[in-house]
Amino acid sequence: MTRRLKHASLWVILLSGVLFRNLAAQGDSSLYEPYNFVDPEEYVIKDIRVSGARYIQEALVTIYSGLSINQKIKIPGDAIPAAIENLWKQQFFADIQIGMKKLPGRQVVLTIYVSERSKLSKFSIKGLKKGETKNLREEISLKSNMIITQNLLNKTRKEILDYYVKKGYYSAAVAFKREPETNKPNFEIIRISVEKGPKVKVYDIRFAGNEKLDDATLRRVFKKTKRLYKKWNFLAASKFIEDKYEEEKTGIVTKYSELGYRDAQVLYDSINQIAPDRLVINIGINEGSQYRFRNIYWRGNTKFRNGMLDTLLGIKKGDVYNQALLQERLFANAGGYDIQSLYMDDGYLFFNMQPVEVAVSNDSIDMEIRIYEGEQARVNRVTVSGNTKTSDHVVLREIRTKPGDKFSRSDIQRTMRDLAQLGYFDPEQMGVDPVPNQMDGTVDIRYKVSEKPSDQIELSGGWGANGFTGRPALLGTAGVTLNNFSIRKLGKPSLWNPIPSGDGQRLSLRAQSNGTFYQGYNFSFTEPWLGGKKPNSFSVSLFHTINAYDYAVKSDPNRKVLYNTGASVSFGKRLRWPDDFFSMQWVFSFQRYRFQNLSGSGFGFPADFKNGTSYVPSIQFVLTRNSVSAPIFPESGSQFTFSLQATPPYSAFNGKDYRTMLPADKYRWIEYHKWKFDANWYTLLFKNCVLSTQARFGFLGFYNRDLGMTFFERFRLGGSGLFGFSLAGTEIISQRGYDNFTVSDAASRSESGVPIYNKLTTEIRYAITKNPTATVYGHVFAEAGNAYVNFNSFNPFQDLRRAVGVGVRLFMPMFGLIGLDYAYGFDWRLVSGNSKPGQFHFFLGQQF
Repeated sequence: MTRRLKHASLWVILLSGVLFRNLAAQGDSSLYEPYNFVDPEEYVIKDIRVSGARYIQEALVTIYSGLSINQKIKIPGDAIPAAIENLWKQQFFADIQIGMKKLPGRQVVLTIYVSERSKLSKFSIKGLKKGETKNLREEISLKSNMIITQNLLNKTRKEILDYYVKKGYYSAAVAFKREPETNKPNFEIIRISVEKGPKVKVYDIRFAGNEKLDDATLRRVFKKTKRLYKKWNFLAASKFIEDKYEEEKTGIVTKYSELGYRDAQVLYDSINQIAPDRLVINIGINEGSQYRFRNIYWRGNTKFRNGMLDTLLGIKKGDVYNQALLQERLFANAGGYDIQSLYMDDGYLFFNMQPVEVAVSNDSIDMEIRIYEGEQARVNRVTVSGNTKTSDHVVLREIRTKPGDKFSRSDIQRTMRDLAQLGYFDPEQMGVDPVPNQMDGTVDIRYKVSEKPSDQIELSGGWGANGFTGRPALLGTAGVTLNNFSIRKLGKPSLWNPIPSGDGQRLSLRAQSNGTFYQGYNFSFTEPWLGGKKPNSFSVSLFHTINAYDYAVKSDPNRKVLYNTGASVSFGKRLRWPDDFFSMQWVFSFQRYRFQNLSGSGFGFPADFKNGTSYVPSIQFVLTRNSVSAPIFPESGSQFTFSLQATPPYSAFNGKDYRTMLPADKYRWIEYHKWKFDANWYTLLFKNCVLSTQARFGFLGFYNRDLGMTFFERFRLGGSGLFGFSLAGTEIISQRGYDNFTVSDAASRSESGVPIYNKLTTEIRYAITKNPTATVYGHVFAEAGNAYVNFNSFNPFQDLRRAVGVGVRLFMPMFGLIGLDYAYGFDWRLVSGNSKPGQFHFFLGQQF
């Protein structure tokens, strides 16, 4: 008898037992007839009856079975077992049996006996806190109206246990209690009881067989699995997660291979639970021998000579054999200085390279780098998708890969960086897809962008001190900044969405006032591509401010007030030398200061100079190098800015004796030269964690000793740098840990500001979320700086006001950057005006 026939016979015997048992239970002993298992007889189904179905229609039971009236079946045969299997698949029933009654003429009546399963009405979880219960509900797939089966309960149990195993609870227990639902027949309530038990943590990680690397070095391979024994970093988790452990365990071999131990292997590892909540990991290691590079041969290279490739590779004979370093130097150097980049930046898109070990002798290895250069590829088509708001020409003018150019990987990377710098697109969703066509040696490049909000609206009110008076006042601000504006669409309302936008221009309008004491109005417009063909920017700005320093009405002739009105025009240009991260800008500005009754108000004005008008025409040169990876949360790159602003040296050529001039004439034309230097570096420490280092310096000088230092354009240092408005033409610099302006005021012993300052800052930033609609990061920082009245007192590395602190920053495109810091100033007693060492600082916009 074949295996298949034996299997069929077993089904027939079991079915026969079911049939006979059911019939005997009904007392119909006349139907006990022998069956012919060798030659089954054929019957016609006269009728199909259903018994036990209370909530499922009997007709559905018949349909689910697959049997039908007038169907011919063999008894014993496959039809009855198949019907039972079909009904089991529906999962509606807890028990299924089929009975049979013979009729004359080889006809039968079949009766399907079923016992229905209950459905889930609802479930509850006991033994956990409210928050834990909510989280667990989201992890399990149990839902109302599900049919309750043992498989469903087993699946739910596994989901709960897996959830707690991931959290380090290896002794968790789950129990189910089923209760009938009172008002819903055939429905049940499941009560789930969860007992987490103790959290299992790693007490120790022990190694055996390691002689070249000590235990501490190997333990550092485990980033997410830390031991409790002698643990110094209490913030590091010690829970044991098997998946994480298995993933990190491979780092042991990687660590050895970086040091030349290419044969190193993990011989064994064991997990020993030494207590209900503690376990020890034991790992056995075979280190093997240390290998070194001997000879490295280049094969197939015709474009670049061997010496050049050797220099770029940077691996010499006798260096420790490090396969990871070899791969990095060949394919993926973080700075882009690798062999593959060398070829890819010169158009060799179809380039291929394979390192092969060709000889192993004692502790030395010979490598052969086999290169297939292929033909240089040219860019065929360049397309952009996803820019639903920004015009195509704005995106295309930033793209460095032009049709017909040689393919260059660095040009693609730079394009992605430049598109992100525009601020119109989400850097997390940007992408590029090169589509090579080896048949004709070309490549199509498809850029993908995703628009994000870039405009900002400011409607705010604040309560705080009012300038020199110190009296609190309400300050209101209304402003709008359109960073992707379009003048071209102003006359075409049908293209507005909902405002004319998409051409990359910047328009800003802002008004501030607290009533009598201060009013400020600003307007600016920037065209980043003047003429549309080259990245030469053009900007124009206008402003007017009124600062009052007493409570007198406007008509009072004794009112102390300063009016500052000005305009500026600037031209910018991107440079290609020393590299194309450089840009320069020329700014031509003209200001008029008109003041009355300001003698003795802290400006440093002469006692006999209370009223007057001063004019300040100036030219400013700004040189910038900016290679940061992103404008909001940069993870790499740097930014350096040098600026020199100067007025004409009127006193050098007008032939006047300034020692005998009246103040109104002496200070009519202000003269000065102002030097500033800012530097920022960004270094990625690990994912989402960045080290930011900053340095700032400013110096205000004069031409004529008889005129002395101008009382405008000085620096005021201290606080958040946010005061709501500019004071007397001074430049406000933040320094956390100290009250507003107190660092400079303490140095000059007045409120007039200082001519020199410097500041150093180090921050460690961690991105909580980089979502473009709300970027959030926290940071810890150390800051030191000071203000100086002259170079004789200038001591930029020793005479500093120091502070440390923590803070958080929130960037929303609609409102810009908002921040809150707490700083502790170590030298608060040396700075008059500070009553305590700890300070909270609120920020709007980028502060340095």
